[in-house]
Amino acid sequence: MTSHLETRIAERVAALRADFVALRRDFHMHPELSHAERRTGQVIAERLTALGLRVRSGVGGHGVVADLEGALPGPLLAYRADMDALPMQDMLDTAYRSQNPGVKHACGHDAHMTIALGVAEVLVDLRETWPGTVRFIFQPAEESLDGARQMLAAGVLDPPPEAILGLHMFPIPVGQVGLADEVCLVGMEEFRVRLYSPAGHLDTLMTKAASALRALSTARAPTGPTTFAALVQSMQTSDAHQDTVLVSCWPRYPEAAMRGEHLLGLVSIPRAVLRQQVRAQIHRVLNEVTAEMGAAYDLTYTFDNPPTKNDAGLVREFLPIAQDVVGAANVLRFRAPYPFAHEDFALYQQHAPGLLLWLGSANPKRGLTALLHAPDFDVDEDALTIGTRLMATALLRVARARSAA
Repeated sequence: MTSHLETRIAERVAALRADFVALRRDFHMHPELSHAERRTGQVIAERLTALGLRVRSGVGGHGVVADLEGALPGPLLAYRADMDALPMQDMLDTAYRSQNPGVKHACGHDAHMTIALGVAEVLVDLRETWPGTVRFIFQPAEESLDGARQMLAAGVLDPPPEAILGLHMFPIPVGQVGLADEVCLVGMEEFRVRLYSPAGHLDTLMTKAASALRALSTARAPTGPTTFAALVQSMQTSDAHQDTVLVSCWPRYPEAAMRGEHLLGLVSIPRAVLRQQVRAQIHRVLNEVTAEMGAAYDLTYTFDNPPTKNDAGLVREFLPIAQDVVGAANVLRFRAPYPFAHEDFALYQQHAPGLLLWLGSANPKRGLTALLHAPDFDVDEDALTIGTRLMATALLRVARARSAA
């Protein structure tokens, strides 16, 4: 049931729509890569300071943390948005296309930041009736999967909040949201291989090894809207993707010569129990390929990121909120994770109960159907107001429920 305060949220969000659109387009025109989000951080800090929040800049690099302190006693809640863009040419034919050659917001972080700032602006109006504190975390370097580590090292979850919320754009129709019951995104491991080959055969060995490693994948990433829609349908109706493994491998990746390495690999793993099985398969493949050519190898695992797993209690708490805001028919329940991407939001979930929501951003009637990390990715800007209203309402209900407990 919508309360008076929630009605105020909805009205305020509607009144701010034009401002949200302008802000998101500014972020889109000025994207910055991981660890280089200097301008982005300055824009965020200035807006939060103008709202009267307690702001810290330069956190974990170019991150920004701001506390909205309510007038009433209550819980500490956290809300996270990521800031960085991708090394990709923007192929949009719009007035707000990227002005930074070779850099683009192709993962929706421009919208994530806009929504988080919108939530802060809306909730400031409720400060006199707000129980507790909301900590807004604007995190750099999500695409490189090390920004959350830096933010945590800087103490952004000290003390731990009672809950941390976030959202991510997803190319389902605008107006819909997706809620994973447990694992939302798979985990990953990075590995590097150094090959020792007879003279003149290194290129052939690298090609064979990379191809054989990729063949360990048990599924292929969607290549267009049709295959993506089929994947989303299967995520709702089946738990098969809980065992989907994707192995990517690149010969002669950047910095390989400096490191004395020849292959870079990434393994997407939805469940930790699969890790040793996949590692054994990788060893088997490398043993077979090198033995065939009289070669040898060194294999090193260099990095890992855990699966993003939603807290069951928060899922139960969030579900009726989402149904009230967007309608029950527009809330998609996912039994299996999206198996082809990773999120360091998972690291925050190791310190506090967390929930990451999928927010619909596609609109086929307007030609907005590109997948995440595509050069023509764009969002239907109605998602900005939907996301802001939804997350502001969620924070309000969670804060009031915790303060009343």
